[in-house]
Amino acid sequence: MMRKKALAIVTCLSLTGSLLAACANKDDKNAAGNGNGSPAAPPTIKLIVGDRNMPYVTSSPNLNEDKYVKKMRELSKTDVRIEAINQGDYAKKLNLLFASGDLPDAIQAVNGITAPEVASALSNGAFYELNDLIDKYAPSLKTKISKEMWNSSLVSKDGKIYAIPREAPTPNNRIVYIRKDWMDKLGLQAPKTVDEYLNVLRAFRDKDPNGNGKADEIPFIGRKNFDFGYVFFGAYDVSPEGWKFVNNQLVPNFIRPQMKDALKLHQQMYQEKLIDNEVFINMATDWVTKIENTQRVGMWIHAAEYPDKTATGYKKLSPPVEFINIPAPTGPDGKGGNLIGSVVDPLSTWVIPKTNKHPEYVLKFLEWMLSDEAQDFLNYGLEGEDYTVENGKKVPKPWSTKADSDKDQMHTQWLRFIGPSYIHNQEFMKTRENGQLVTSALKIATTEGRVNDGLDMPIPPSLESKPELQFTGLWMELAAKIITGREPLDSFDKFVEDWKKRGGDKVIQEATDWYVKNNQAKK
Repeated sequence: MMRKKALAIVTCLSLTGSLLAACANKDDKNAAGNGNGSPAAPPTIKLIVGDRNMPYVTSSPNLNEDKYVKKMRELSKTDVRIEAINQGDYAKKLNLLFASGDLPDAIQAVNGITAPEVASALSNGAFYELNDLIDKYAPSLKTKISKEMWNSSLVSKDGKIYAIPREAPTPNNRIVYIRKDWMDKLGLQAPKTVDEYLNVLRAFRDKDPNGNGKADEIPFIGRKNFDFGYVFFGAYDVSPEGWKFVNNQLVPNFIRPQMKDALKLHQQMYQEKLIDNEVFINMATDWVTKIENTQRVGMWIHAAEYPDKTATGYKKLSPPVEFINIPAPTGPDGKGGNLIGSVVDPLSTWVIPKTNKHPEYVLKFLEWMLSDEAQDFLNYGLEGEDYTVENGKKVPKPWSTKADSDKDQMHTQWLRFIGPSYIHNQEFMKTRENGQLVTSALKIATTEGRVNDGLDMPIPPSLESKPELQFTGLWMELAAKIITGREPLDSFDKFVEDWKKRGGDKVIQEATDWYVKNNQAKK
């Protein structure tokens, strides 16, 4: 009898062990074979990604059936499943996801862990701390991604890594572009100082460089809230979104004394019609239409890679349009340029929710993204589709339509979840029709720019609770009134006093505390 009971117990334990093993095997089916010698199924990862308003992405009926996504699965040996979210609704969508708890395996965090919706989830313990996981499963990430990027507050907090960063194309990614054909027609040299720039813009206004007999040229243009239009503020070292550590305080540029000089200049430019009179309301589509469709704009600001996609189309116009990039206007101190930004691309840092039972799958996939195989695919795309092979070398196919350039953007930019931008690959850029123009912009981007002492700083709590104190709030309202002549220039002084009283002093104290702590941590 005892033997029968013992046998029953052993049998039961064996069955229990088998069931547990089966459950374990089911849970880890992506990590091992099926026990019959068959190859292991590729691991599956689900990603949430912003669509960045890229036409190829937004028009796709099913990204997971896209040829580039399929090829990425094949090469990475990872069953990547992507959900693209409208960029304008991205923060709202993430908040809903965090509230539901139904999270993907990895999330592309815009502005990294400092973004309010991500920072809140992080404080609630939503994401893995990645230091040890990277060392164990994807150690080459530590060596291929710079220490400066790992130390960014977009990526790490209190010495702990919570995100995998993508390298910014260029830290200063706002370059001056100007119509070379107009300058040649009018016998103008490339300007350097603010005064020289103004003289060129006056010539664009007065001398009919587009030759249509109408005074319809727009010498200089910007977007709503002066986006893509801060270059003349940079000449005075007061780009309004930046901060400066002065007199032992970290203060926003938009309240510094030099801002008054910059506003006076912009008031003059507006009165002289050297700047688009719709600069405060231009949406992105308006801006593009005026620059690219009507060809009425003489000077604008854009990214270093901008010519790669657009210059070819300009050349096909009748008459052809030619633009170049030049250094930004220099101010009283002989320097200029837009703010030098983060080495981390704020559009793409990756956090891994703790609901993901296999964070190693995401880490290994991102590690693959930095491989030569991945970079080659992202640069060149698909053989036969995007390039041919001649004498053992890849030769990109020329673009004949806008759809071709949109498709190129898919693999060179959107699918590049981490890693360096294609514009840094010199051999590849030699194959691009406008590679020389991009290389020239890249050189400018790396040799000019203003330091932002508040770089990568999370929004100070008082500034977050009172958004009107941000530069897009009360300051932008005042700037518009001063520049358009509805308020006198001296009203700036009272604005600074009122801004401090309304909570600005506390904002400065919080920003200063961050600056001191952050700089001590770097020592």
